[in-house]
Amino acid sequence: MIKRIVYLNRINPFIDKDIIKVITGIRRSGKSVLLQQIQDELIQRGKNKSNFIYINFEDLQYESLLDYETLNKELVKRIQQIDGKAYIFLDEIQKVISWEKTINSLRASF
Repeated sequence: MIKRIVYLNRINPFIDKDIIKVITGIRRSGKSVLLQQIQDELIQRGKNKSNFIYINFEDLQYESLLDYETLNKELVKRIQQIDGKAYIFLDEIQKVISWEKTINSLRASF
């Protein structure tokens, strides 16, 4: 796996800041790899992997979460099980209709 140093350096100042981060780019450009590398960076900073929620919407096991209300309920349930700060990584989130509503609701609630 090629370490995405330039992109990691760009996002590092925003890690643990109270803003939502959205990574965009063309297909097959390494966005999923970058998500993994951000998780690795968090672990190096002493964060517990059990505080991470990772969902890849290309995986059919998450097909039931393609509705923003269902996704919201699932994420709230998972966040409530975490001791401390939750880090949420949603790969291919554009597959969820009105996903922004879920993200805004989570930000308002947590």
